Amino acid sequence: MGLALFILVVILGCFIFIQEYSSSKVMESFASMVPSFTVVIRNGQPTSLNAEEVVVGDLVQLKGGDSVPADVRIIQFSSFKVDNSSLTGESEPQTRSSECTDEDPMETKNLAFFSTNVIEGKDNWTC
Repeated sequence: MGLALFILVVILGCFIFIQEYSSSKVMESFASMVPSFTVVIRNGQPTSLNAEEVVVGDLVQLKGGDSVPADVRIIQFSSFKVDNSSLTGESEPQTRSSECTDEDPMETKNLAFFSTNVIEGKDNWTC
C-alpha cells in the first residue's frame, strides 16, 4: 500500500510540474504579443515610440495588422475591426466605432483591448 501511494505521489508531482511548465510558457508567449513600436501624438507631435511607453492621454494611431498596445478608446476611425478571439473566443472580427454603446466596458463598441489585433481600418486614432 505504501509503495503504491509513493508511486501515485511521484506521478502526480510529475504531472503538476508539466502543467506548471506549460503555463509558464503560455505566459511568456503573452509578452511576445506586445507590439514593439507604435505611433502616438504627444505634445501635439506624432512620435514613434516603444509600446511600453504609451501613457494615459496619448493619441495612438492604429491600422490594419497592428496589435493594440494598451486598452484604448476609439475616437476617430475608418471601418475599424478588431480580433478579440484571444480574450473572448469570438471567431468573427468585431466592428468598433467612436460611439459608447454600453455601460459595460466589455460590451461597448468604442474600446479596443491590449494585445488584440486590428483586422481592418486605417488611420484610426485612439486614446
